[in-house]
Amino acid sequence: MWGRSWAHTSHTHRREHCRACRSGQTRCAAAAKRTGVAVDVEPAPSNGRCLFAGVDIIAPPDVVWQALTDYDGLDRFIPGLAENRCLSRHARGARLLQIAEQPLALGAKFRARVVLDIEEYCGGIPAEQLWQASAARAAAERRNGNGATPEQRFLEPRSPLRARPRDIAFCLVEGDFQAFRGVWRIQEGAGGSSTARLSYALFVRPQIWLPVRLIQGRVEGEVRTNLAAVREHSERVWTSQRSAGCAA
Repeated sequence: MWGRSWAHTSHTHRREHCRACRSGQTRCAAAAKRTGVAVDVEPAPSNGRCLFAGVDIIAPPDVVWQALTDYDGLDRFIPGLAENRCLSRHARGARLLQIAEQPLALGAKFRARVVLDIEEYCGGIPAEQLWQASAARAAAERRNGNGATPEQRFLEPRSPLRARPRDIAFCLVEGDFQAFRGVWRIQEGAGGSSTARLSYALFVRPQIWLPVRLIQGRVEGEVRTNLAAVREHSERVWTSQRSAGCAA
């Protein structure tokens, strides 16, 4: 759910992905138009990528929050989760095991296993725990002798709104990546209390033997699919709740 992450498992997969890359920009533009979810991808240190996305949702922030913190039920509305298990819970989060799959041509599959620690921040992540992917910020931190990186902090989501955020942060414990950590940010939407803005930021770095460009398009597509799925699920739940309220 936290981005259906993919490991590269064979040379067949590599050839498949390279062919797909040739028309990747066109497909991404079409997918953004179709889903209403745009994804920005930026380079990051040492074979990494930073991804940013956001979507407006016609449902209150509480409904979106409840959907994303239903740790036992994420696979009911997030496509591609072959397995989703809540291994443990604590007061402000959980530890999840997720296995994601996607079929490719000729019977091949992309498959990834991740164990993620989830932390909830009802008042937003403290600023000192955030990392902004900008040259100005990086230069300032170098001048101050602060070598913080996306592996040490959470990438800050980008939102056009100033409403107080609620954040759900996730970071890799073990799995098929060197690094996989990010934030779901939920805010009251521009349309008022019955709307929400969902923003997402992800820092990803594959294993050392896999160039990130080979999985970038696939991860980007999965981020887009996941945000669209959260939007559709939240709006469906909100419509059902309103209908039940009217019936009562």
